[in-house]
Amino acid sequence: MTSQLRIAESINLIAFSWLTLLAWLRRELDWGRRWKITAIGAGGLALTTVTAQVLPRLLTRPAASVTRDWIPFLLLLMFYWQAGQFVVHTNKRLEQRLEKLDRWLVFPLLQRCARQPIGFWILGYLELAYLLCYLSVPMGLLALYIMRKGREADHYWAILLAATYACYMLVPYLQTWPPRLLREDWSRFLPCCKVRAFNLWILRHGSIHANTFPSAHAASSTACALTLLILAPAWVGMIFLWIAFSIALGSVAGRYHYAADAILGNLVALAAFLILSPLVG
Repeated sequence: MTSQLRIAESINLIAFSWLTLLAWLRRELDWGRRWKITAIGAGGLALTTVTAQVLPRLLTRPAASVTRDWIPFLLLLMFYWQAGQFVVHTNKRLEQRLEKLDRWLVFPLLQRCARQPIGFWILGYLELAYLLCYLSVPMGLLALYIMRKGREADHYWAILLAATYACYMLVPYLQTWPPRLLREDWSRFLPCCKVRAFNLWILRHGSIHANTFPSAHAASSTACALTLLILAPAWVGMIFLWIAFSIALGSVAGRYHYAADAILGNLVALAAFLILSPLVG
């Protein structure tokens, strides 16, 4: 018997197919990049199909269901790397506008923190909060399991993937360097702590070294929190909402993202939540 596709699985099939097709429509990409994008896309499509259609025949129903619950986390990372292969140049005008806004909005706050004794601890907390951007998504799914709401995993992933993939799909069109690579003269106010060093190490070895505009980190963590507000007890959703808010602030304060990235990422998550919740609930 053929297993019915989950909504999240359908989103993955559409997303990987679109970027694979786009690779062959973009003339500025060399053959190496096109084949890398195609290979990642084929891997994402194959993994989604096998998980949805083959595993239910090989494993027990509970084992297959749990596997399908967690595979989207791996596919999320694969899609991020697929989108990253499109980065060949940056939009300098957009970078300048984003940095100009931050110089007016963010610089005074960082400067004030640097002048206050408690400022070091605030910025340290925000660095730690940003580190949670890698954990908030699996933590959200784990929270559903703990609350015995595992059957809502597809609802959770549908909203989260829609919000996050919307950000990644704009990478081929809106390419900028993250502010941490621009050597801003006012970034000297950032603390040199071990948490920041660890964040930078992760980004050096595990990122696409380009900016996502809007911020996918903000979108995914906020989508996670908003979804938990309706799927789990309110206090759980509020905890994750605070984590998402801290991640957004940390991404800007640490110069991992521009302020506009974080703001728009939150708005994308809100839009995905409002549009999809009535459809997948």
